[in-house]
Amino acid sequence: MDVPWHLASRAEARDFALWLKTTKKPPRRRRPDAPAPGSVNPVTGKAAPGENYAARTRRHARAVIRSFYEYHGETHGRPLINPFPQGGAADEGSPNAHHNPMQPFRQPSRRGTYQPKEPKPTPRIIPEQAFNDLFAGLKYNRDRALIAFYISTGARASELLGVPQGLVSPGDQTIGVVRKGNQVLQHLPASADAFVWLRLYQQELRGMVPKHPSEPLWWTLRRPMRSLEYDAARMVFTRANQLLGANWTLHDLRWTTAARGRPSPDTASMSWLPEPTASSSRYCSRWVTTSGSQAPHLG
Repeated sequence: MDVPWHLASRAEARDFALWLKTTKKPPRRRRPDAPAPGSVNPVTGKAAPGENYAARTRRHARAVIRSFYEYHGETHGRPLINPFPQGGAADEGSPNAHHNPMQPFRQPSRRGTYQPKEPKPTPRIIPEQAFNDLFAGLKYNRDRALIAFYISTGARASELLGVPQGLVSPGDQTIGVVRKGNQVLQHLPASADAFVWLRLYQQELRGMVPKHPSEPLWWTLRRPMRSLEYDAARMVFTRANQLLGANWTLHDLRWTTAARGRPSPDTASMSWLPEPTASSSRYCSRWVTTSGSQAPHLG
């Protein structure tokens, strides 16, 4: 479209929305063993990203462009027309103005113009047996301790990897993490099995890494030993997935914790869940009931 951005109208917005819906994403290099775009994993039931842009991506693109035009309109006074209006009642004005009493009232649209319908989220919960198989596929005590802390605390991967040695309290059965959003230190309860695996891992590192409250808790397996980062932790899941033919992710553990977020003898109280997993638990509540959901034994 050879139209300057400040002269774009609803017609260009429509063409852009249709183009984004039908065009394919730019090709990128894939591993030889990578699944085909859009294929469904037979173990997890999760689909790989397709060749076209997803509805959430198109919704996000529309929101970004609309905010761009809104900013220039409020700051510089131009352009006068936003190609992507706000939508809903604000876009339609008063849908029931001059209403005919013989006709039903019109309901204003909840979606904006050219905005894709929000897809219904699918559950990303790891079933109990699948989690047990995944845990059994781990080779090292470090990996077992990491996964045990992930599933019992619900912390983000970056939060758990940034824990220093001084924030681990086996006596209180808690581990301190710095929250990603507000950067506040929070002590999360964890399962007893997680501390058992952690102790076994620390025994293996005895005399190999510095021992100090400010030193990292997690280290790489290869020498020279360095603090464990997210990419290395993700490879823990990649190796286990290759054995099982699955495509679970670290974030799936977070969803699983939210789904099992009821008090149990193995995970202590889950009263700390609203901050880290508010969105996850909101979606999980659509499929999961509190009856009969037990966290698996990690030992």
